[in-house]
Amino acid sequence: MVFLAATLLFAAPLGAQTDPGARLRGLAISSFNGQPLRGVVVAVAAARKFAVTDETGAFLLTDLPGGDQKIRVSYEGRDTEEYEFTLRSGRTTKIAVLLDLAASDLDPLVVEADHPDRWRDLGGFFARRDWYRGYARFFTQEEIEASQSTRISALLARERIVTRCVEGCRPMRFSRGRLCSVPISVNGMPGRDEDYDRIAVRDVRAVEIYRTITPYGLNAAGRLVPYSTVWNPNSDVWACGSVFIWTR
Repeated sequence: MVFLAATLLFAAPLGAQTDPGARLRGLAISSFNGQPLRGVVVAVAAARKFAVTDETGAFLLTDLPGGDQKIRVSYEGRDTEEYEFTLRSGRTTKIAVLLDLAASDLDPLVVEADHPDRWRDLGGFFARRDWYRGYARFFTQEEIEASQSTRISALLARERIVTRCVEGCRPMRFSRGRLCSVPISVNGMPGRDEDYDRIAVRDVRAVEIYRTITPYGLNAAGRLVPYSTVWNPNSDVWACGSVFIWTR
């Protein structure tokens, strides 16, 4: 009985010492061109811990308490609002921090990084740019401004997508010897095929153009087909590709 009590007495603190805690890992990048940002401070106030991003934009925080934790980001003396994430003991939560360095308030986007096909925001754009490089065309805000395009249709024309107006105006491309419609989504919402060119180019942060099959999971709307989520009842879902526009 005495030996058992002593064993339990020493086992409790030993278990507490072996609790790995939660980890927070991520990248800080520019929302203008996707370049990594060094010197961004990521802090978890409740744990009194912070990390500073390195030259690759990466940071890591360990031994954090589990549960809902508020994260604050700052860069060159400018702070952002707090962002809440659920951390789990023994698990690593991955986040992406996108900052607009030209904005007075940094205009941040702080999101949990999931598989890039399910990550429907500007952060996912940069992840997919690395993931699908060569398979699709990715225009950053920097490239859009450099193109001096006054309309989105002019930008899409670089990828041989033209706007045809027959019983309504829609983006079209030749595929397998015939014209077909190209589905367009804005900020993850589909159904903008007819009015996408009304969006001011100055408000566009990024455009991704898939030449053929869209990665599974990107577009949750419409009829799902194997290995693709492109949906357009008047086009060949396997060949026309798709366009995703991300705005401010």
